[in-house]
Amino acid sequence: MKVLRKHKKTLVLASMMLPGAIWLILIRYLPMFGIIIAFNDYRVYSKAPSLVNNIIHSKWNGIENFRFMFSTTDAFMMIRNTLGYNVFWIFITLVVSVTFAILLNEVTKKFAAKIYQTLMFFPYFLSWVIVSYFLFAFLAPGEGLIVNFAENTGLAPMNWYNNPTYWPQILTISNLWKNVGYSCILYLAAITGIDATQSRRLVSMGQASGSKFGM
Repeated sequence: MKVLRKHKKTLVLASMMLPGAIWLILIRYLPMFGIIIAFNDYRVYSKAPSLVNNIIHSKWNGIENFRFMFSTTDAFMMIRNTLGYNVFWIFITLVVSVTFAILLNEVTKKFAAKIYQTLMFFPYFLSWVIVSYFLFAFLAPGEGLIVNFAENTGLAPMNWYNNPTYWPQILTISNLWKNVGYSCILYLAAITGIDATQSRRLVSMGQASGSKFGM
């Protein structure tokens, strides 16, 4: 009986993990099947066109796609942009997230703090496809909300969406809007976990060392 009770308790606890496991398999692992496209001479299967049939009936060509990509003149630019954007985004996201975490930690009203955290955390759950639709809705030439607002107020219309000059700033702002909330909550949890007496002691030590140097 004890063994059955133990297994029953384990089964109940395991069932609590089931929704997260299903989400992880469907969202994270199942799409990994599509990686095979990178090693195929991908063609649409005319008899029954679908993603699975296209992949199955496409010829395997190994690393030929990669050879073609790295032989182009844009290969260096793609690698440079990928590494450059990600390094910069890691740095700027860290700075902005820690700043917002410190500011949220100073909010004394719990209800207001929860509202701010929810509003900041919500964009993290949106896919980049939805974020791209938001960008198009705001910046589309002739139809975007910001473009129409500029035209209605007498300002010179700016074609942000079709001008590559503005896209580094647009991508950076979009990345911050989407990911800062999640990182901010993590840093806020770390800050709130610090013992209050220790934080006051560190502040007093900083003030004492600052007075020694005449600060």
